[in-house]
Parts: sequence; structure tokens; C-alpha cells
Amino acid sequence: MKDLIKKLMKKEMNIWAACVVILLGVIFLWMAADYHETTSATAVGTVNVSGYLNVRKGPGKKYACLKSGGTKVTLANSAQVTILAKNKKWYRIRFKYNSKKLEGYVRSRYLSVLSGNVCTQVTGVVSPSAVVVRTKAGKNTKVLKDGLTTVKLLKKTKIRVQKEAVASGMKWYQVSFTYGKKVREGYIRADRVSIDYSTAIPGLIRTSGTVFLRKEAGKVTTVKVNNSPITMINGSQVLLVKEKTVNGVKYVKLEVTINGKTYRGYVAANLVRFQQVELEKPEATPTPTPEPEPSPEEIPEATPAPTPEPEETKEPEASKKPLTTAQFKKQLKKEGFPADYITELMALHETYPNWEFKAYKTGLDWSAAVAAESKVGLNLLSNGKSPDWKSLEQGAYDWMKDEYIPYDGSTWVTASSKAVQYYMDPRNFLDSKSIFQFENLEYQSNTQNQDGVENVLKNTPMHMSSYSYTGDDGASCDITYSQTFMKAAEDSGVSPYHLASRAKQEVVTGSESMSASVSGTVVGYEGIYNFYNIGAYHSTQPGGAIANGLSWASKGNTYNRPWTSPYRSIVGGAQYIGSNYINAGQSTLYLQKFNVTSYRTYDHQYMANIEAPSSEAYKTAEAYGSSKENMDIIFTIPIYNNMPQSPCPVPSGGANPNNYLKTLSVKGYDLDVSFRKGDDGSKLYTLTVENDVKSITIKATGISSLAKVSGTGQKKLKIGKKKYTIKVKAQSGAVRKYKLQVTRLKKSQE
Repeated sequence: MKDLIKKLMKKEMNIWAACVVILLGVIFLWMAADYHETTSATAVGTVNVSGYLNVRKGPGKKYACLKSGGTKVTLANSAQVTILAKNKKWYRIRFKYNSKKLEGYVRSRYLSVLSGNVCTQVTGVVSPSAVVVRTKAGKNTKVLKDGLTTVKLLKKTKIRVQKEAVASGMKWYQVSFTYGKKVREGYIRADRVSIDYSTAIPGLIRTSGTVFLRKEAGKVTTVKVNNSPITMINGSQVLLVKEKTVNGVKYVKLEVTINGKTYRGYVAANLVRFQQVELEKPEATPTPTPEPEPSPEEIPEATPAPTPEPEETKEPEASKKPLTTAQFKKQLKKEGFPADYITELMALHETYPNWEFKAYKTGLDWSAAVAAESKVGLNLLSNGKSPDWKSLEQGAYDWMKDEYIPYDGSTWVTASSKAVQYYMDPRNFLDSKSIFQFENLEYQSNTQNQDGVENVLKNTPMHMSSYSYTGDDGASCDITYSQTFMKAAEDSGVSPYHLASRAKQEVVTGSESMSASVSGTVVGYEGIYNFYNIGAYHSTQPGGAIANGLSWASKGNTYNRPWTSPYRSIVGGAQYIGSNYINAGQSTLYLQKFNVTSYRTYDHQYMANIEAPSSEAYKTAEAYGSSKENMDIIFTIPIYNNMPQSPCPVPSGGANPNNYLKTLSVKGYDLDVSFRKGDDGSKLYTLTVENDVKSITIKATGISSLAKVSGTGQKKLKIGKKKYTIKVKAQSGAVRKYKLQVTRLKKSQE
């Protein structure tokens, strides 16, 4: 490679060609490096209960329920968990609960996994010939030794796959095997192993891009559904049923389920991982002293609703007295709240002594967070707002048209950095109503009820209103909207007030009208409803956000989809919100708008409307009514590093900033170079006239009708050159200058 580069340079080849060759050399050397990545794909399970699933500390009902922050941990229907191990009829699982990673045990019958059960071991035999065992994945790694002898496995030696690895593009297995009457471990190439597929093995796609399902191993022809190729992304669950080696490359045959129908095809083996879990030995688990609780018969593992266990009403916190002012202030300081937070929270404590405030330390720099959330198109507000609220960044405002560029429909435009700062600063919302954008949004069965839901739904078509739908059994059912939101809360673990408020925010357009999202009559999506506008990402394409949302609601088989009735949409959408946001750490309205959590930071944000958390908070506060004064409510409030000394102010109106010229001309004459709209004033325009021309008339108009143009009108000319300045003063006061030089020729000598 070095010699080649020298020759190229000696021949004085084009420098860009030489750079390309050097780059290829770097890529070649990188590919030759023994890069490897090792994984052990644990199984993925989905909770399948009619209400909630208790999580226990050990594999059995004799073990106490797992608790977090003094509250019993339960999982809602459709929640996804990672299965780590199997212990008889119990699974050990890992999951995220209110931003924390927890582990516990659940009954296996309440988790749905791809193959109906988990895989506790993957076995196979060496094939087609003997293979050398290595200490690590990679063809250049050390070989495994038994004394001075290289460990080599003969054909048909039985092995068990422990982990999988990809090294320099080649698949390897970490295997265990018996060698010399001892169990040993090491790495062998995957194409030298025939896996036992007598039972289908659950698997996961592992990729940084998109994987196509191919009809045949080693071929490019894809398996299609409705003329579209079947594609899979990282984490897609599949079943592995067979393998085949073509031209030295190993392929795995998969089963993929789409809308209840199974499709088969091949992918390269290095794009798939086995889902296998540890098999725990029951006797290895110590028996703890059970906590006093009802017998298993009184509270089954799958509870119909999150009813508190009897012993929880006897715990000290149920009868605890509100903290004194001094105790409360001390607690706030211990939480880490800055002084300006504490002042406002102390005022709230005087009226609401049972409220609890938790500091959420984001660890993010304030300026960096504001810059990330100020990205054009990310946070939107109404074009009807005054200029100070709206962004002038490139892509947000068209200076040549004096128009803000819409990112949803025709009226939603990008919020300015000032607006982002105002809405992101928690200190602006520490009052008795705005504070509810920081409320923990889990379902509280002891305080949230149907009457409260009706309060939220006031002045909407859903208030005190019912509808009919066809149940899963084919029978016609009548139910009120408020009852539906309560059912949705029970199924998802999400506050019914929040669900009703969110639906009101998304689809209610007036006291007697709602958007097309819930009409069931949109062309192409007849009979489809989307009460939370899930999947309705903003778009200026035909149909816009509504069509995108209904498309999402009409496909798939998760979260009760397709949403062919208001009931399926409200309940299924609640499950989606619970599993994808609230149970994933974005447990407040604020965190759903501004995702400053550690997972997918600044991404995965539910609402484009930057004002939504504040307006929904008001509705939630109204729903609670006066009863909130005596309620135990937890608020989680973000804190950033390097915040401004005082709360960020409300954008102060502002004025039109446009100070560009639309036209510039001289009456009756053509400029040497015609004026073009878009000039920023840096160009000098020129005009030459004859000696007998004693005056000219300069004409100019601004792009904005609110701008004032000066320096125009009739101008007397003297012989020689004269510069004129045309000024454009924007409504905001900003001035832009344009220059015109006119030359009047001397009288010619005859």
C-alpha cells in the first residue's frame, strides 16, 4: 500500500485521487484489525394480564412484593421487560420503573415471549470438520491450550453456546464443551457449528441499520408484504428455525410475524443473536423471611387493578404528619433544590402541606439543553404569537417572503430560543396550577375517580357523553368516555386525569366538536380512531399529521391496534403512553415535552406544541378541584447545571424584524446591474446618465409592509458621481442600508 501511494505521488497524480487511495488504505487497515463485539441476547417478554402484575423479590408467592420508594412495584399490561433467568415457573426480570432499573421475579405464565417459552440453552455439534478452539473471538487470537496441547474439537463434538461475537465481520460462538473429562470454554467460528433447531429458538436482530428478509440464503430477492419488502430494525424479535451456509457465509432462516401472519426468509447469521436465559437452580435461592401480607388467594399475581395491599395502610407513612416549615425547608435543601426553587416551593407548602417535591438532577448544562431544544422544527407554537416567540433561524423564517415556515399544517412554526428558555425553566411554573406539569403521572386509585375525569372533560363533546362499540366477543357495548378513561388508567397505570387531559388537548376543537382524528371518517382510514394523536408527527404533506397518526393506528397488533373504536383507541393508547413514556422514565408532562432524561436525550418527545405541558397542567389542576389540598401528590422537578441567576423571562412581544428591500429602481432607467430581491445591502448599484439629465427619481419597497423605506424620491444631479443611501427600517428598529451610485456625464465637446 505504501509503495502504491509513493508511485502515485511521484507521477503527480491529482491530489484528490491520492487522498482517496490513502483513505482506502486506512479503511483496509481498519478492516484488517481484529475488532470484535461480544453479546449475550437475553429474552424479551411482554406483560400479558388484564390489570397489573406484581413483581416479587424471589421466585415464589412466599416472597414479598418488590417495592420502590415505599410503593409496591407492579407492571401494566403490554409493558416490556428483559428476562434474565428461569426458575421453575418464575422468571427473573429486569425493567425500568420510574427512571430506575429494577430486578425481580414474576410468574412465567403472565409474560408472553416469542416462542411461547424462553430458551435456556442453545446446543449443536462441530461440523463439518475438526476446529481449533481460541481464547477470544478472532482468527488471530491465541489458541486454547490443554497443557502444551492445542485444544481441537473433533467433528460431531457436542457444544453449548454461551455467547455470540462478531470479529472482523465473522460470527463466532463462545462455547462450553467436555474435553478430557473437564468442562472447558472457548471460541470457535459459527460456520463450524451446526445448531440444533429441533425446537425454534427465539432471536433478536442486531444491526445499526435495516435488515431485509431474503427469500433464499445468499440471494438478494426479498420477501414482500403488499409489494413492500419485509425489513427489520435493531431489537426486532424473530424465531430461528434453520441455518444454511452458502459460499462460506452462514445464514439463518427466520420466522417473522406481521399482523398475525407468519413469513419465512433468511438473513446473515452475524445479524442475529439467540435469546437465551440462565436456568436458575431453585435450591440455590435462599428463603427470606416473608413480609406480612395477604395470602396468595386474596391477591393473585395478576391483579385486576392496583389495589393497595392491606398491610400498606398500616405502615407509618399512611398516618404521617405533614412536615413543619423548618423540616420542609431542610428536606428541600437535602434534595438539592437551589434557593430560588425553595422560595416558591415553601409558598406552596403553606397551602398544600401533603405535597412532596423531588429534585430531578438532569446533569445537563442549561445552555446546551436550550440549544438542543431550539433546533428548527422540534418545538412549535402558533404563528399567531408575536415575533419574539418565533424563531428566525435558517429554515424557520423566510426573509424573502416575510413568512414563518410551518412545520405542522399551516399555522405551527418553530419556537424561538427565548420561548424555549421560558418554557424549559421550571422556576417559571412553580405555582399551584402550572406545577402539575411536574406531577408523577402514575394512576393513583385512592384519589383519582370518574367524577374527576368528567371535570377534565367539561366543555367538550365527551363530557357526560357515551358511545357504542363492538367488543371482542362481538357484542355491542355502551360506555361513557369517563368510564373508558378510568378503564384505560387501570390497564396502563397512567393517571386518568392525564389521559383525559391529553385527549382534550389533542383532539378537541370546540365545546361541540373534535378533530378528524376521532371521526372515523377520514378517507382511507374509515373506522380508525386516534384519541391521543399517537404517531401524528407534524408534516406539510397531504393529510398532514392526522393522516400519519391514523396510519399508525390502523397497523400492527400491539396496544389493541388496529384502533377500530374509541374504546380500543383510548385504552390501547393509554397502554402505549404508559409503556413508552411514563414507565420508561418520562413520567411527567415536562419530561415528555423536554426529554432531558438519560435515555434518548432531546429525542422521543411526545408533543410538538411547546405550550402543551403548561396548558395540560392547568386542566389537571382543575380536575383535582379543591380536594388536591389534602392529597399526597409527588412532583419531580428538573434542575440543570449553570442555570441563569433568575428565571428566564416571558418573550416580550417583539416586532417584525424584516429590513430587506423587495425592489430598487430609478424611474425611466435601467440600472447597470438589475436589483435582485435577497441582496443584503453589500452590493453597490450603479447608473450612468447623460449630461442633460438633471434629476432622477429613486423608487424602492420593502419586503415587509411594516418596514419603513427612506432615501427614495426625486434627487437633483450634479456632474460627476453621487452616492445615495436607501434605508430600510424594520418594525423592530433594525436598519439595513442599500447604496446607489449615479454618474452624470460631462457635457460633450463638439
